[in-house]
Amino acid sequence: MTFSDFAVRHSPENNDPDPISILAPYSNIILTISICTLFIIKHCILEPYLPQIYAHMWGPSPDSIKRAILTLHLAALSRVVLLAIGFYPFTSLAFGSSKLSDPVGMFGGRLTMGDCIVITMCILPSFYIFEIIHRSRLSVVTWMHHIGCILTAQGTVTLVTHGHVNARYQFILITMWGFFDVIMELAPIFALTRLRLARSDHDHLYSVFKFTALWLFTLNNVQSVLLIYLMWMIWDEWALVFKIITPVLYVAFTATQWQQAYLYMKLMRRELGERLRKIALKEVEGHPLSPEEEKEKEKEK
Repeated sequence: MTFSDFAVRHSPENNDPDPISILAPYSNIILTISICTLFIIKHCILEPYLPQIYAHMWGPSPDSIKRAILTLHLAALSRVVLLAIGFYPFTSLAFGSSKLSDPVGMFGGRLTMGDCIVITMCILPSFYIFEIIHRSRLSVVTWMHHIGCILTAQGTVTLVTHGHVNARYQFILITMWGFFDVIMELAPIFALTRLRLARSDHDHLYSVFKFTALWLFTLNNVQSVLLIYLMWMIWDEWALVFKIITPVLYVAFTATQWQQAYLYMKLMRRELGERLRKIALKEVEGHPLSPEEEKEKEKEK
């Protein structure tokens, strides 16, 4: 079976009577352990060593910048852990032939695909909770996105725990949603880190922001196509509440991703403006332009 058999493969009639995951009732302790782990990494590793790694800029930087850099490092680490735990189960469930009750092949085969996805559904909200509390300043779009992800992930685990008839469909759908969210955030994490560490390198930042905007634009389109296709396949099996809530939530989340792509386009144009300003300043002062700067000048004309 393949992606086209998604609705049949994950339907309640075509699955074992076993629960989606035996870890679902313990999601609260997994979430708690994840938050505590983030605090330990922050307190014992990042806070002592980041000032040494970024000694050239750490001292004069304001506290908000330091908090942002620390949070971005935690964000990158959490994404690596999420991909390590969830990439294989996700691809097997969505595009392969696996079911939620199939073993992953780790820890003696006792860990199932569903168990791995439940763990990831606790790790991702734990980071968002940590970021909301730790960051000194967050945009309205960011905190709305984070709160929405926290409630969606934990709400889905609650459905799994109580054995809702649509729990399997919603579980896989939100898993795909979360997978693309993790992948899409990789480029912005790198871009925001470089923005704080290489503010004067406008050529580099222009390239980084351009790649990030294209990354978000492309993956958002791919995600939209796949999720709309999945919702179409399972539409008749869905309860009315999911037919209303899930599309509304998805439109809201997609809008935040589009806005994020637009913001990186604005940052890209800002860096381009700085590049052209420096070229103009060089010409006024009589300094020779590099071949790259000559090309940029010709493009502008």
